Amino acid sequence: MTLAEPFWLILLIPWAMLLWLWRLPSRWLGALRAAVLTLVLLALCGLSVVLPARSGTVVLVADRSLSMPADSDALEKEAADLVYGAMPRDDKLAVVSFAETAAVEQSPQASKFAGFSAEVGHDASRLADALDLALSLVGGEEPGRILVLSDGQWTGRDVSAAAARAAAAAVPIDYRAIERSSAGDLAIERIQAPESVLPGESFMITAWIASPLGQTISYDLRCGTQTIARGTTTVPSGTSRLVFRDTAGPSGSSEYVLDVEGAGVDPVPGNNRARLLVGIRGARPVLCVPATSASTLPGLLAKGGVSVCPKTVAECRWTLEELAGYSAVLLENTPAGRVGHAGLENLAAWVAHSGGGVMLTGGRDSFGSGGYFKSPLEPLLPVSLELRREHRKLSLAIVVVLDRSGSMAIPCADGRPKIDLADLATAEVLGMLGPTDQFGCLAVDTVAHEIVPLSDAVEQDIKRNLILGIDAGGGGIYIYDALVAAAKMIQGAKAGTRHIILFSDATDAERPDGWEKIVGPCAKAGITVSVVGLGTEHDCDAELLRRIARLGGGECMFTNVAQELPRLFAQDTCVIARSTFIDEATSVRSAGGMAAISGQPLGGFPRIGGYNLCYLRPSANLALVSEDEYQAPVLASWQAGLGRALCYTGEADGKYTGAVAGWSGVGDFFASLARWTAGRQQGLGPGVVVTQELRRGVCRVELHLDPGRQTAPFTRLPELSTLFAPPGESATSKTTRMSWSSPDGLLAEVPLVGSETALTTVHADGLGQTTLAPMCLPYSPEYLPQKPGQGAAALERLARATGGCQRLTLADVWRDIPRRPRSVPLAPYLLLAAVILFLLEVLQRRTGLLAVRWRPWRRLRPLAAAPAAAGPPRMAGVAPAVQAGKPQPPGPPPAAEAKPAAKPAEAGGGNAAIQDALSQARRRAGHRTKRT
Repeated sequence: MTLAEPFWLILLIPWAMLLWLWRLPSRWLGALRAAVLTLVLLALCGLSVVLPARSGTVVLVADRSLSMPADSDALEKEAADLVYGAMPRDDKLAVVSFAETAAVEQSPQASKFAGFSAEVGHDASRLADALDLALSLVGGEEPGRILVLSDGQWTGRDVSAAAARAAAAAVPIDYRAIERSSAGDLAIERIQAPESVLPGESFMITAWIASPLGQTISYDLRCGTQTIARGTTTVPSGTSRLVFRDTAGPSGSSEYVLDVEGAGVDPVPGNNRARLLVGIRGARPVLCVPATSASTLPGLLAKGGVSVCPKTVAECRWTLEELAGYSAVLLENTPAGRVGHAGLENLAAWVAHSGGGVMLTGGRDSFGSGGYFKSPLEPLLPVSLELRREHRKLSLAIVVVLDRSGSMAIPCADGRPKIDLADLATAEVLGMLGPTDQFGCLAVDTVAHEIVPLSDAVEQDIKRNLILGIDAGGGGIYIYDALVAAAKMIQGAKAGTRHIILFSDATDAERPDGWEKIVGPCAKAGITVSVVGLGTEHDCDAELLRRIARLGGGECMFTNVAQELPRLFAQDTCVIARSTFIDEATSVRSAGGMAAISGQPLGGFPRIGGYNLCYLRPSANLALVSEDEYQAPVLASWQAGLGRALCYTGEADGKYTGAVAGWSGVGDFFASLARWTAGRQQGLGPGVVVTQELRRGVCRVELHLDPGRQTAPFTRLPELSTLFAPPGESATSKTTRMSWSSPDGLLAEVPLVGSETALTTVHADGLGQTTLAPMCLPYSPEYLPQKPGQGAAALERLARATGGCQRLTLADVWRDIPRRPRSVPLAPYLLLAAVILFLLEVLQRRTGLLAVRWRPWRRLRPLAAAPAAAGPPRMAGVAPAVQAGKPQPPGPPPAAEAKPAAKPAEAGGGNAAIQDALSQARRRAGHRTKRT
């Protein structure tokens, strides 16, 4: 036995004094009180006993990555059922699954595993993370084992550290190898080229081809849309090389894709295509996206000495590897919808985390009226795009019709149901309106439900809560009924501008018959109708929605990304309000911030023909301001994260350019804006070299310092800001702190997953920042070719390091759980016993029942030993007959009466026993009286 907190034993002194000074009326009560105090004291001291463990935990670790066989989930579920079926009564089973991440499928419990449900991805095998998680489920003192079901192909962190922790905790790791068939697998084992080259430099691309047998294969190497090499070749069994040559183009990055194909059926086609990125060092140009092909802006920039690359918005892919080739992006009067949600997110992330620049110019298709309000790019702009009430020309009446059919309950990419994002978009419209405007909302499935009746846009909190409470659950939206209800609601509106926003699923618009009879009269009455369709322009009901918007005189916008709904609703409201673009010639004056952009003050600036009404954000740099009633910013800039953002709200080339078009300094003006947005050429200065390489799915970034340096080059450790984006998807960012790997070097590791591209920027205080060439894996590491038994050998090394073994019979894992002593605390049991004894003490105090069986026996034992002939005791001076209460027959007295009188002690023996019992009863009563 052990005491966890023996210092509580000091209470023995006051408790002993308490028992001595406060004596209880009987030994029974004293013994009970002493026992209660002793049990409580032992509980406070943490009394525990060491017993052998009788139960343990087995954690099943299941690999769910792409490298596993197609039916691996079913095989692993069957394995879990076998382990559960052999589990003893007191043991527990836990299940952990892993791929890109590790997750607990079942916490330790004595129940059957229901199946895999966690989202862990598929493009990686983070076995080390899974082992750490499994080890945490075993517990600190409880014995257990870990059973790994995997092919032994792991990525990410090395498993040796996790194995060392398991060995230190005496938790063996067992394994069962489950490997896919690799017979006949033709694969690109790896592909290699220089990380970066100079423009015009020739370089080699080498690919290693693994073939299970000698055969003739075909190959195709492309750079973008250009074919570099194509043909057939004969390869032997084993590994052989294919060598290609190419010449680097202008600065930026080039993407190469190699495809190989064999003669037979390939069981793993995922490793027959490899992707490679090559960075091209040099001054990066500015990407200019003109409003039209006839725009003169790219030519003006080129004449101003700016290296410019003009592209139409349709030619831009907005991927990280494309953006990495430019120093800045200039969007000339380009609608946000043409860029797309993923493009806007990548552009915003590239500016904030990779040091790029973005410049917007004005026009009717830009800023608020162009859909940038509530877009991913808006927070980076130095101007805000909200619709301020004091600058509104006409009051608005808007009725929003929401599709609440069952399809709206389907979750989107971030897990939220589509209806929730539609609710947020509707609430955004309400928030843009003022007290003089009117607002109404309908939710429609097979019938129209009035959520907010048409009324002044006041008490917005109450109405917002009603809108956010709309949920999905009906049938498909009945278009005709929806339009009838909306027209009936808005026809009595008092506002000068009346508008209906119809939101519908582009594949679920039902019963439209007769809609023309509603929309046509509405258009004649000045009521416009816009449509927001959730889907694509090619969906089955898309043409119907376009026709409704065309006849209603409004816009028709489609998106298959539900997160874009707030932006589209806000854009339509801005267009209807017609107050975000000022189409009148306006004088402009220069502000002090112009010198920070161009390097010198700007003299007189020509009148502009129109501009987008925006508002300067706090701490933004104001360079040009309008001289009309709004005093609005025309040119503003600021630092946006690691990059720069600049907004010129006038039109650069078009109907509303104004006198700027004929100004002699227009070329130098726009060139200075582009140069400022692009920023200075990046670099960390002399004496510092940054390198990166791929190793087992991890990008290793190293910073090499000059060994002869005299002072510390930076005040704190450098950071990596890395953007990750799979093809066609939005980018995410991650910040990694570098650490010292040698006296003259720092290192940081960035894991890559699947087909995503990683763009890393190194930022060091005092040195500046530099963006490295984009990196990617050839293909998912899960498709890497493996030799037979290679994965099982890796698992065998892991098991040997921890004392585990291969499990051919899974049920035997319970038999080998290590038994080890376990400390069992007794405090709960001691306190329970103390409570029971305390209740017995109370019972004795109130009733005395505990002594009723032995007290009479102890006191009356002398009477039981008297001779039987003595008869019953009698009272002094009373005849026996009288004592008995019976009449006696006449006659001489009994012979016993003639004997001499007994001694007093003998004569009074019976009375003394009775009196003693009565006196004790009186004392007990007295004690009770004192207590009360």
